[in-house]
Formats: sequence, C-alpha cells, structure tokens
Amino acid sequence: MEPSGRNWVRGRPIGSGSFATVSLALDRSQGEVFAVKSVALNGANLAAILSLSNEIRILSSLRSPYVVQYLGYDVSREARSGACRNLHLEYLPGGSVADLSAARRRKGCSMEEAEVRSYTRCVTRALCYLHDVAGVIHCDVKGRNVLLGGAAGVAKLADFGAAVRISGEDGSSWVRGTPLWMAPEVARGERPRPESDVWSLGCTVIEMATGAQPWPDWRPKDAAEAMFRIGYGDELPEFPPLLIEVARDFLDKCLRRDASERWTAEQLLQHPFLAEAETPMEETPRGVLEWANLEFHDGVDDGENCSVSHSDLSDSTDLVASGRERVGELASCGGVLAWESDDWEEVRRVEELNLQWDKAEEERGTFWECPDCSSLGSTDEHGGVSEEEGDDLPSGTRCSESSPTATCP
Repeated sequence: MEPSGRNWVRGRPIGSGSFATVSLALDRSQGEVFAVKSVALNGANLAAILSLSNEIRILSSLRSPYVVQYLGYDVSREARSGACRNLHLEYLPGGSVADLSAARRRKGCSMEEAEVRSYTRCVTRALCYLHDVAGVIHCDVKGRNVLLGGAAGVAKLADFGAAVRISGEDGSSWVRGTPLWMAPEVARGERPRPESDVWSLGCTVIEMATGAQPWPDWRPKDAAEAMFRIGYGDELPEFPPLLIEVARDFLDKCLRRDASERWTAEQLLQHPFLAEAETPMEETPRGVLEWANLEFHDGVDDGENCSVSHSDLSDSTDLVASGRERVGELASCGGVLAWESDDWEEVRRVEELNLQWDKAEEERGTFWECPDCSSLGSTDEHGGVSEEEGDDLPSGTRCSESSPTATCP
C-alpha cells in the first residue's frame, strides 16, 4: 500500500477528537470531495499515532457499502501544524446519527421509528461484514461513529482507530471503546469479541431512540465508576419506554450480560425489527461538480412538526451555505478552477518538499519511544505503527467524548 499521490487542499475542520482533526478536502486534479483525518507528528503522543496507523491498516483492507470508504493516506507538511499523517476518507455530508438524534431531542421529539430501523439495519450489515467476512471487531460502535449519507436512511460505520482483528493472538487485557457503550466483558478488561460490538449496537439504538447516551444518569467523567458498574454489576441500560415491542425485543437480543447469549449480527438481520424492505444504497457525491446538481434542503421548519433535516445541524448548515457559493463557482468557471481562498490551505506531501529523510532509517522504520514505559513502536511498510516485536497494537482505552486511543502495555 503506497501513500496517496493526491494534490489536495484542506478546507475547514468538520470534526475533532482528543488527538485527530477531520477536515473537508478537495483533490485539485480530480475535483474530488473527501474528508481527511490528520494527526500532527510533531508533539503528538504515541497513542495518537498508533490509533491513526491502526485505522489506516484496518480500513484499507475493508470493502463494504456500509463502511466508510478508505481513499488513501499520506504524510504532509503544513504551515500551521507542521508534519501530519493524513487518512483520506469518503466524505458523508449528513453528520452522524448522534447529531441527528440530539437535534431532534432539542426540538422536543425523537427520531422516527422508521429512521431508527433503517440506520440500525445499516450498522448491523456493517457488523455482519466485519465479523463474518473481514474478521474485524470495531470496538467503538456508537452514534458518533455512524455517519449519514446524502440519501435518506443511508448510514455507514466509521472510526476504526480502536478496531482489532478477531484472529489476533495477543492475550493481554484490552479495554477499548467508549465506557457507556462498552460491553461488560470489555469493561472487565477481557479482549473484545464480535459479541462486544453487538452490545454496543444495542446501546446505539437506545441513543438513536432517545437522543441521549445510554445510562443517562451516569456522568461521562465518571468513566472508571461506569466501567466497574457495567463490568461487574447486574444492571442493563434502560429500554426507551416509547419503543415498539419488536424494537424492545431486538434490544433484548443485543443487551445480554452474558456475551454467549447475544445474537450475532447475522441473526439480528433476520430479526423482525430489521427484516423489511431495505433502503437502497446511493452514492454520495465525490466530485465538486457533482455538488452543483445535488439538491440541498434548507431545513425550513414551519413549527407544526418535529421533522429535522440534516441541514438543521450546525455543521451541515455551514457546509450548505459555503458549498452553494463555492460549487456554483467551480461548476461555471469555464474549465479554469480558481482555488485561491482564505478558507483553503495548500497541502503538499513530504516527498514534494524534499525533506531530509534518512533513507536507511526509512527502510528499517522510524521509531518512537514511549516515555512512560520505554517501549518502542515502528512504522511498517503500510504506513502503520507496530511494536518492535511485531505483535498487534498495544492496548488502548478511550474515555467518553474522546477519539480512540492506544496506550502502551
């Protein structure tokens, strides 16, 4: 897997976590709209580099209409942040189901049952592919990691920084994910398994139905207490009282404290809650000129219903406002694209800047030393980071509201 040779410009940020920033980007030669997830290499800790490298390594091997598409990676040097490692991703303009459900809650209503059903089906299909075909456990299924496409009812699973291979041989205790969505066995420090994703799927359905986190009475900052109660208590997340009976039964199949009693993703696809006519997958716009023909919705609300379009969300509102003007310019400029703008930042690959990389060092990998444990990690030939002994990535912990991280064992 070679680094991407794209000549691209970075737009405004559209998301961020503890270490990584996601920005809108445009390929200058192809006119392609995509998202770029970046970690600054200067000053970034090892956990951030490991997480993004793990995501590059795993996501590059996946091909599913229900998983956000991998488009490549590169290393760049930029005026504001210096050297950055960048993951290029399919751009989905609708935000996340967490954004959508929270926006509905602020308006005093909730997502419609048909929407919850459709998005749940998409995530379940993604998990079925990951578990049965790709041999991958996502480890952080939640509303913020379920992204919405341009078409109604279409969602894709994203953010694979915490993901692991089912076939991994590492026997250490790994705690990774977001505590309030975390399965009991993971909270206890056991290695994640496919059933762990199914528990998190159930928590995500609750999140979509209520517009709030599962375990709503628990404060996110009490991560250690929450993990202890989830791992060793006997409680279950509260089922939303307004859910129809078939949806409550679906949750019951996901949220079993004994992992062996949970249904698999393949079985869940046959559950009556999901076993209906599917929403056809539609391609999201990839080129900037395609956006000129895309129907934008203003999201005008007459106050008589609780309908919320994706453009009601703040990020999407900004995108539509700036996108209309910019795309109109690009689509009508007579073949000469004027990229100059204060909102776009020139990005060049490191190779283009003739940085003084030691070739011998590059061949054997660039090493980072963790100050806490003095263990070493190195870049592999795929742009990933691995332990010097060649083992899987070390364990990682992700607290609520943060990006996936990995810590030294």
